[in-house]
Amino acid sequence: MNQMTSYALIFNPHAGHNGATSVANHIAQRIKAAGHQALKQPTSKPGDATTLAFTTLADVAVAIGGDGTINEVAAGLVKRRRPPKLGIIPQGTVNNLARVLHIPLNADQALDNLLQGTPNPLDIGMVNDHVMISTMTLGVLANAAVSVSQKEKQRFGPLVFLVRGLRSLSKNQHWHLAIKGAQKTWERNTAFLLVTMTNSVGGFLNFAPQAKFDDGMFHVFVAPELTWRRTFLLIPYFLTGNFSKLPGMTYFATNQLTITSLTSRLKSRVDGDPRDRLPLKMRVISDKVEVMIKPA
Repeated sequence: MNQMTSYALIFNPHAGHNGATSVANHIAQRIKAAGHQALKQPTSKPGDATTLAFTTLADVAVAIGGDGTINEVAAGLVKRRRPPKLGIIPQGTVNNLARVLHIPLNADQALDNLLQGTPNPLDIGMVNDHVMISTMTLGVLANAAVSVSQKEKQRFGPLVFLVRGLRSLSKNQHWHLAIKGAQKTWERNTAFLLVTMTNSVGGFLNFAPQAKFDDGMFHVFVAPELTWRRTFLLIPYFLTGNFSKLPGMTYFATNQLTITSLTSRLKSRVDGDPRDRLPLKMRVISDKVEVMIKPA
C-alpha cells in the first residue's frame, strides 16, 4: 500500500508486559511519519475489539496484542461484507498466529512488515458462533490449558503447556466422542481432540507441517486412550512434526466438522479461551479476511 492508508489501531490498554498503550502511541507516530493515517482505538471491556473492527472505516484494522486480541478483531471483520485488511503487531505471550505468518515479534519490525506487506487470504474458523484463528481443543489438553496462569505463560512460554498437558494425559482420562467431517466419521473413546488451522500449536511451529493458514482446512487430531508409556511417546512426535504418525492417532483434514457426545458435555477451548460445550458445529470461511504480510 503506497498511497495514503488509514490504520485503526485496536488494543487493550491493560495488556502486555509494558502496556499496549505505549506501543500503540509509538506505532501511531511511526505510521503518521510514513505519511499515513493512524487512529488509536483502545478497548475497555471484552468484545470491544470485535465491535471496533466491525465498525471501523479504516483501510486496515490492526490488532495490537496476542492471539486473543487477533481473534476478537477477526470476529468483527468476518461479519462484514467487504472487511478492511487485518494487520498484526504481536504483543501477546505466545503469539501463535504471528509466528505462523512470519511477523516479527518486535513491534518496530512488525510495523515494517505491515507497511511493506501485501494482502494474503487468511482462513477463519467458526466454532458454533465463535471465531477461531488457530486451535480448538477438547479433553485433557483443554483442561490442562485452564490450569496455566498468565504469570506461568509469561515466565515459561509454550513449554508450560506441554508439561501441564503431559501431566493431565498421565491421569488416563477419556471421553466418548462422535466426530463427523466432510468425508470421514470417527466414534470411540479419546483422551483429547485437537483441531488446528496452522502448522503451529501453542508456539510449537512444526506441530502440523502439512497445515497452511490459507488451505481452507481444519487439521484434526484425535488421540487414542493413553497409557503412561504412550504419554511419554508423545513428546518426540509433538516436537518433530510427526504428531499425526503417533501410533493410534487419527488424523484427517476437512473444511467442516460436527462433534457430539451422548455421555459428555465437554467444554471447548478456542484460541486459548473457554468456549461452548458440546455439541460443536465447525466450518472454515476462506477468502473473506485478508492479512497484511510481507511476501516470503
